[in-house]
Amino acid sequence: MSESEHRMIEILRILNVQEKPIGSKVIADELKTKGYNLGERAVRYHMQILDEKGYTERKGYSGRVITELGRGKLEKGLIYDQVDFTFSKFEERIYLTDFDYNNRCGNVIVNTSNILENKAFDIIKEVFAAGVCVSPLINAKKTEINGKKGYVMKTICGTTIDGVFLKNGIPSIPQYGGLVEIEDFYPTKFSELISYKKTSITPLDAFIAKGMTSVLDVAEHGPGTIPANFRIIPETGLEKAKEIIQKLEKVGIGGVLEIGETSENVLGIPVPEGMVGISIIGGITPFCAAQEMDYKVDIKTGEEFIDYNKLKELESSKHKIKKA
Repeated sequence: MSESEHRMIEILRILNVQEKPIGSKVIADELKTKGYNLGERAVRYHMQILDEKGYTERKGYSGRVITELGRGKLEKGLIYDQVDFTFSKFEERIYLTDFDYNNRCGNVIVNTSNILENKAFDIIKEVFAAGVCVSPLINAKKTEINGKKGYVMKTICGTTIDGVFLKNGIPSIPQYGGLVEIEDFYPTKFSELISYKKTSITPLDAFIAKGMTSVLDVAEHGPGTIPANFRIIPETGLEKAKEIIQKLEKVGIGGVLEIGETSENVLGIPVPEGMVGISIIGGITPFCAAQEMDYKVDIKTGEEFIDYNKLKELESSKHKIKKA
């Protein structure tokens, strides 16, 4: 959304809470309190555009009111704001990651999940043991959840790798979250995609519903569908990125499905000129297996940090999935 569109959405917000028509001076004063320093003339210009689009209506000399069409536009605008917020949240997480793989210290981004049944926990352990995860390192605590005994489990989010890239001078840009098809333990292609810049939710949240994944099949037999993310980095950072990935794997952080070459398609996704695509397993993947077996798991993706040294290995990982 452009800066001009943001201003017009703010004007519609102001009009929407008014019970009577208001003029450009009142709107300009309200905008100033929201950080938009627009004079009355600039406000009148924006109001004229809103009038022409049918979002506002002039009421004589009293000022303007918002129309039903304008209220519809406002609702869509709020969704666009949420889209911007979702992408910005990931950018902030990447920037704040300070994990140092050489010294094995610093914070990592984690997903947090509430698990209410021991059998669900056993299924999740099986997926970790098969290596269908970003990392076998977790932080798990027995606790009471809504009056029932359960576990709160924190697992490393793949966005941690983006943060480590940035810390080492490689800008990493999240592009998509989606589902990757696996055949004989090899990733073949993305079958579903949602852009980080075009959704008001975290993309992988759209794919964790029961029936969309077959993580347990992948862990046990090889074929199936798992959640994954896709990002791009500049080609100048490719060799350094490969080196970082190798070093991260030595400290228990991995999950890379494929690293492309310059401008080379990765799992069916075109990559811009001068960029390199990288696909990584979704950090929430093990929990999807429990949901596939009808166990309720409350998953929150990449919403907090934890010190790396507070994580312990859940299961020794066999790394069944191979890099493409």
